[in-house]
Amino acid sequence: MWLSERGRMRFDRWFLLGIAFLLVFVPAAIRYDVGTDYMSYLAIYQDSWRLESYKKEPGFYFINWFYQSINAHFQWMFATFAFIFTAVAFKAYPKKNAWLLHFLFFSMLWFFSLTGIRQAASLAFCLLALFKFFEKQYFWFAITVVVASTFHQSAIVIGILGGLAMIPLPDNFKKRTAPLIFIVVIAISYFVLGVMAVYIEKILVLIGLHKYASYFGGKFYIARTDGTGVMALTKVLISVYILTRTKALLEINDRYWILAILVFLYAISVVFAMNIVIFGRMAITFVFVMPIAIMLVFSLKVSKLNTLIILFLMAFYLIAFTKDGFGIENSVHNPKLNPYQTIFEKR
Repeated sequence: MWLSERGRMRFDRWFLLGIAFLLVFVPAAIRYDVGTDYMSYLAIYQDSWRLESYKKEPGFYFINWFYQSINAHFQWMFATFAFIFTAVAFKAYPKKNAWLLHFLFFSMLWFFSLTGIRQAASLAFCLLALFKFFEKQYFWFAITVVVASTFHQSAIVIGILGGLAMIPLPDNFKKRTAPLIFIVVIAISYFVLGVMAVYIEKILVLIGLHKYASYFGGKFYIARTDGTGVMALTKVLISVYILTRTKALLEINDRYWILAILVFLYAISVVFAMNIVIFGRMAITFVFVMPIAIMLVFSLKVSKLNTLIILFLMAFYLIAFTKDGFGIENSVHNPKLNPYQTIFEKR
């Protein structure tokens, strides 16, 4: 990707871009029984009655229905979702620093795309939608979010937040007050999560939301043995640092305000996911914003110190994601990423 940006001739750029595309698409397209939910999606494809429950996500439903209707091999379904995830992400890349966004996005989400194929496709569309928002193409932002929601309904939240981010607010509030509030809330949540969970549970019970109250005091409140130490702290620290650069980002483009909102929600989700397993999925809903935010902060021409700090945090941040690539089973799930095998090796 880096070489393609520096190619002198159009053919050279497209050739190198094609190689970059195939390097991430092909391994995902031809894998077999790689990823936690591979066999679950295979069962959905093979059993029509299972697929019926996914009509609320018509993008996912239609692709499965189409291949079922022509009696295609199940691997075509996995290859199609790998193509959507890769192609839409490539489409979203900006002209400047695309190599960095590519490196970050696939380092963080490629392994996840092998497991959560529905949400991975949705996240790729959300990535594209966010760039449409930056360019003030609100119609295409809305359309892209709707398409994303046809693969995973969590994308609807991104559309709602986009609408909220358009509400006029004083510049001083967005540049100074709000980032400070976000950082304080993140810090308090990180250090006193247990106390907060108790009060949140009581409030939800008081207003009758017993189902959601169970997330904070029931079976979902589980002390995890992974992702609660240095890795979780790294995710929080890089989020906080990005929030400290909100003013500089907004001076470039006032639509970057949505970045601050999404980064805050991502950080809060990471903090809660340390003890409440279900919030791990919530963190994934917002994780697509981090490659964009890191790229933009890295691109700020403020000081060499800014570059060094973001590079240092980025290195540890990527380790927090790529460690899953070792395929080590933990208390929450078995990633099933190791050993890698292809459909051609299936016996």
